[in-house]
Amino acid sequence: NAKNSLLVTLSRLDGAFGLGDIPTVAVPLSGGMAGLAKTAGHEWKEVRCRAFDMADNFANAVETSAAVVAEMLVDGPVETGLSASGSTTLELAVEPISERGKLPLSEGDVVIITGGARGVTAEIAAALAGACRPTLVLFGRSDLPADEPEWLAGLDGESAIKKALMLNGPKGMTPKDLQAEYEKVAGARELRQNLRRLEELGGKVVYRAVDVRDAALNATIDEIQKEFGPVRGIVHGAGVLADRLIEDKTVEQFESVYKTKVEGLHNLLKSLPMNDLRVVVLFSSSTGRFGRTGQVDYAVANEILNKIAQEEAAQR
Repeated sequence: NAKNSLLVTLSRLDGAFGLGDIPTVAVPLSGGMAGLAKTAGHEWKEVRCRAFDMADNFANAVETSAAVVAEMLVDGPVETGLSASGSTTLELAVEPISERGKLPLSEGDVVIITGGARGVTAEIAAALAGACRPTLVLFGRSDLPADEPEWLAGLDGESAIKKALMLNGPKGMTPKDLQAEYEKVAGARELRQNLRRLEELGGKVVYRAVDVRDAALNATIDEIQKEFGPVRGIVHGAGVLADRLIEDKTVEQFESVYKTKVEGLHNLLKSLPMNDLRVVVLFSSSTGRFGRTGQVDYAVANEILNKIAQEEAAQR
């Protein structure tokens, strides 16, 4: 084999990456190891990258080790589950979406949506508002924008806004600065417009500027529940990207991406009584399934979200 270098990750979910017959997932965090191996496989073409998931039905540690070493020395699927009865792998299968049941939310129920009031999370909020008129609590990292200055109000189009920014904005802006200022204006407009749209759809809308990675999230959720009642649903859509190759990525970049997904979810679940929740929706990504160049942190985090979803479904 031309690939003389080897990277192997080991997890101990159930010998089938959490998709076997065992109803719960042991240590969902270890599911992220497969995201690492799959991304490394894209970036390091000269390295054989494999992700092994071990069952706990081997007779002893020697037998477990022998199974790992035997599989390491041959070519095989990137994702390989090992158990005393043999090896398995995962394949994608087309499966129709089952018939829609009744939405487990009622009018006025509190639903927290992380990821702000822009992009796909705003569209999810709009669909929910139209479906059951809940109380939507949107968590975003941006502060609620102030009204625009008079010299911007009414202007449309990128060139017109940039021209006004050059005349009235901070002095000495570079082209990069100007683009950043324009994106702030455009983002604030999208946020304000989406909040208006949600209110027009009939749902009660609450916006809070909060970082889901911050321990202060608990106090914000307490305040929300005191004012509006128990939280019945979570839609965890918050996410950031910091694309870099594995060897170029800093710890700070990795943590920013990873913690927004994983630590953010832990903070949410930790702050909410288990019995109150009726819906938990997590936004994963095809990056978790396939790996993607530059996104090792995103692949790891989304694979963990997949396993936490399986574990929460079993526990609840």
